[in-house]
Amino acid sequence: MVDLPAADPVADYVSGSESEGHGSEHSERSQNAEEEKEDDLLAGFADDETSVELMHSRLRSLEGLSFERFTELKYLGFRQNLLSDTTPLASLAKVPTLKELDLYDNRLKRVDSGVAALTHLEYLDLSFNNIRAIEGVDAMTDLRDLFFVSNKIQTIENLSRLTMLRQLELGANRIRVIQNLDQLECLEELYLGKNKITRLENLGSLRKLRILSIQSNRITRIEGLEQLELLEELYLSHNGIERIENLEANTKLTILDVTKNRIAELSGIAHLQQLEDLWASGNQLASFENIEAACGALSALRTVYFEFNPIQLTQPANYRRKLMLTLPQITQIDATLCRR
Repeated sequence: MVDLPAADPVADYVSGSESEGHGSEHSERSQNAEEEKEDDLLAGFADDETSVELMHSRLRSLEGLSFERFTELKYLGFRQNLLSDTTPLASLAKVPTLKELDLYDNRLKRVDSGVAALTHLEYLDLSFNNIRAIEGVDAMTDLRDLFFVSNKIQTIENLSRLTMLRQLELGANRIRVIQNLDQLECLEELYLGKNKITRLENLGSLRKLRILSIQSNRITRIEGLEQLELLEELYLSHNGIERIENLEANTKLTILDVTKNRIAELSGIAHLQQLEDLWASGNQLASFENIEAACGALSALRTVYFEFNPIQLTQPANYRRKLMLTLPQITQIDATLCRR
């Protein structure tokens, strides 16, 4: 039997210490390399740059990035990153030229002090994050465009001071009630699609509104639009509406979208003489005579969508030809141009 040498605990300790030292040194080098990499992200931008975009850069933190050197910056974009905190952006509060900030598709859970400090912003996109409340934007009184698409917002709130706002996008949230918009008298575009809204209400003060989109909600009746006399585009698809009504004051409409509702008969649109597009696919329309009576006098009408209604499903071979005879003014049926 060969006697093996006894283990030397001192030697093992020294060896282990050296190993740990190398591991620590490697970790420190990796961290330094990561910090240098983040610094390098801005290395290619000159100090007088007006637009900086760091899209899809896998950024988890803004620490160590020297934004304050961009004294003429107008646009700053961080689309499709992994940011959960933006507090370092507060240093840009001293750069009044910054007007646009894009934080689309990150991991933000709230509007923190970094974004809130940028009161000179005119454009702010916080879409596709995990934000639960509209907050931290009330001091941005110069805002023209505000986007909170696809977050977890339940209530429309804290917008009363944003009186210069032109476009508000709150689609794909958890909103149940249209409210707290009374002070937004300059608003021209309002997007509320894919929420849980059951009623069109509290819109009367939005006298300058041109576009209203409330697709994929739980609306069962068209109402509350009487004071929106400048409305040009109305999108009501994927709701539970049974008839088109209460549009007497909306004579400037050029696009009306009622796709995928429960409409069995067209009505309430004969006075819309500026209407160019009528989208009504996926309803219960079964009569060409009804379509002629409702749309025949609409001289501006050019595009109609009636596919997936009984008029198309029951006689697909004659559908297009009969529509062209019924509405000779149209130039497009569904997605295809008319050939005469």
